[in-house]
Amino acid sequence: MRLSKKLWAILAITIVTTLLLVQPPNVYAGQETVQEKVINALRDVAGIDVDKYTINVTSYSASPTPEYEENYRGEEDIRLTLDSKESQLSVIAEYLNNRLIYMYISVLNGSSSGVHYVNALSDDPLIATREALDRLQKFTGNPVISDMQKIIEPPTNIDDLDGKTVGNIKCAVYKDPPLFDDNEIRPVGGIYFMYSPNGAESPKSIGVHFENGYFKGFHDAWNLYSIGSEEVKVSREQAIAIAREQAVEAAEGVVLEFPSDRAVIARLSLEVRDNFMLYPFWFVEIPLVYSPDLSIYGWQEGIWADTGEILYGHPVGGYGVMPDPSDPANNATSQNTVNPFLIVGILATVAIIGLIAVIVVLKKR
Repeated sequence: MRLSKKLWAILAITIVTTLLLVQPPNVYAGQETVQEKVINALRDVAGIDVDKYTINVTSYSASPTPEYEENYRGEEDIRLTLDSKESQLSVIAEYLNNRLIYMYISVLNGSSSGVHYVNALSDDPLIATREALDRLQKFTGNPVISDMQKIIEPPTNIDDLDGKTVGNIKCAVYKDPPLFDDNEIRPVGGIYFMYSPNGAESPKSIGVHFENGYFKGFHDAWNLYSIGSEEVKVSREQAIAIAREQAVEAAEGVVLEFPSDRAVIARLSLEVRDNFMLYPFWFVEIPLVYSPDLSIYGWQEGIWADTGEILYGHPVGGYGVMPDPSDPANNATSQNTVNPFLIVGILATVAIIGLIAVIVVLKKR
């Protein structure tokens, strides 16, 4: 799977999971309004000549899926197909409280070169992002895009953008994974501009997405989120110490080794806690050696940095592998032997499955 598709999957999961955790007021635009807004974005942002296509709405939803009514929060989803002799396009978009949250374009039939444009974006991701930001500012009227343009205007190399900041806005460049070796040139999958106080990443962002050099769409989650707190009361060192303590406690007397030749990961970000409100959060992964099961290689801890509350803690590695009862080697193992890391890991996985997309978003790309 291409990284750009992974980015869209993460983005979609993050937005949907956020909607499941909060209860914003339901303000419906209606199918005609949403359809018109998406068509305008196709023309004014993507530069597609919509008049060359027959446009059909393949699905529109502003109501809960049967049996999942309690999870519905008022989102409006729409899918369009654009048909011409040269190409057929599919468009997926999400609308919430009269805002277009994201739009994704894919070619169903034909090729990218057969798409009809009235004002095509450049096939150079750096130039295309400049153009897309300019169009998005006119389309959304969001003044913060002016600061994003300051980040992207000076560089002549797209790699110079990654990690660059202006004020509290940070740019991140994501590329497709290598197909053969790490030295090959990798296409750009997406360029994000995110709210980033003190270097902390967050889902409060605007992003431009590509696939194989072609513009695929954008997301605008800048005004979707508010800041609940930026105060960090738990330091990086304290977060690491908490993770070590939790790992030792879960090991139930087994002596753990914390090897120094593998780096400790401790990332600060802003994550959703309630009502689209973001709070500082530590994601910690410490390397360890657990002698009863050497497939376990680390411990992950999630800690709210403003309160010190632990959201989750679980081992990484062997807890995801269950023994095969048909294997004679497993039959030689005492049935009374219980691996505490295995139990903790399984329980943790079940407990956080509904939250993990929000917690690790922008950390594992």
